[in-house]
Amino acid sequence: MGLFSRTKNVDIFFVGCDGTDIDRGVYSFYLDSATGEIIKKSFVKSLANPLSMSKSGRWMYLGYRNGSGRATDGGVWQYSCMDLQLGLAARVSYEGRTYIKTLIAPDRLHGYAIDYYNGEIVTMPIRYSKLVRVSEAIKLNGHSIDPIKQTESHPTDIVLAPDHKVIVLDMGGDQVLVYDIDERGYLKQDQEHSFNTEAGSGPRKILFSNSGQYAYIMNEINSHIDVYQYDSGQFTKIQSTLSYLLEECDGNNIPTDMVLLDDGSHLAIINKGDDTLVLFSILDDGTIKRIDCIETDEGPNNLMIFRDRWFVVTSKITGTIESFELRSNEKRGILFETHSRLPLHGPVCVAKGSENLRVTR
Repeated sequence: MGLFSRTKNVDIFFVGCDGTDIDRGVYSFYLDSATGEIIKKSFVKSLANPLSMSKSGRWMYLGYRNGSGRATDGGVWQYSCMDLQLGLAARVSYEGRTYIKTLIAPDRLHGYAIDYYNGEIVTMPIRYSKLVRVSEAIKLNGHSIDPIKQTESHPTDIVLAPDHKVIVLDMGGDQVLVYDIDERGYLKQDQEHSFNTEAGSGPRKILFSNSGQYAYIMNEINSHIDVYQYDSGQFTKIQSTLSYLLEECDGNNIPTDMVLLDDGSHLAIINKGDDTLVLFSILDDGTIKRIDCIETDEGPNNLMIFRDRWFVVTSKITGTIESFELRSNEKRGILFETHSRLPLHGPVCVAKGSENLRVTR
């Protein structure tokens, strides 16, 4: 190392972009842990449009949009995540389906994925750490009152609850579906604890508190955040609040992503339409209170939090990626611009990579 070499600590993250034939693919970035600066590092071109990214352990699972219509396209692609590089390890396709999120079972013997477009949940066995095939498909049959988004089931999220139940949100059916994993690794619906949300709400994303006692559901259609007490599959609603201020948004609003800080102190959400990053404090009883807001680029669609300090936001409409800082000790507002902003064509999905790497500038 040279006499004047300088090093810094960084976290790695990936962004999937559905741009043109030239810039479509997966980009990797550094985030400087001291300044919040975003640094573009590498790009891997893909033939199809990446639609989703989910990381579990050392594996990254990507869903690609099936633009060809062929039965062998789409599916789930499994990559080994090696710092800035992704190495293809396995690929599972099923009747040309496109999957928007993948979940791995706690015993790592099965994976599950949701198909927004066809309203299905699939199970995939894992052998020698790799996805093998689709062994079961569950067809959802929900619908609700919105004439555009709720004519049929559209699963939007699949997560593992603190008690290892599998939770699936169906935006099209206004449903929170609760499943148990049976001894074969297949999903069996818990009919007693599955329930309908408010008609026309459109649940899109769910997060659980660190304690496992509370769940936060972001609703796309009515722009509300619903807070629930959670106990052994039972959800009890205790609060519902708008994700933005009505008086500050002239048109339609869609909340597009939501994160919890690792220390459990705050919840943050981004709004497309209002074009804001909104911060809520989490009170002792699990409810939330809006405390700050900052404007983003137009059409924010993905949100990440690093080290409980740096927010990274992508915006597909403007084609940008930008960072913001959370300063919890400030008296007048705690969200601030870092002025780190890069152009990026068509960002649609994000995932974290390795953390706390020491690199040379």
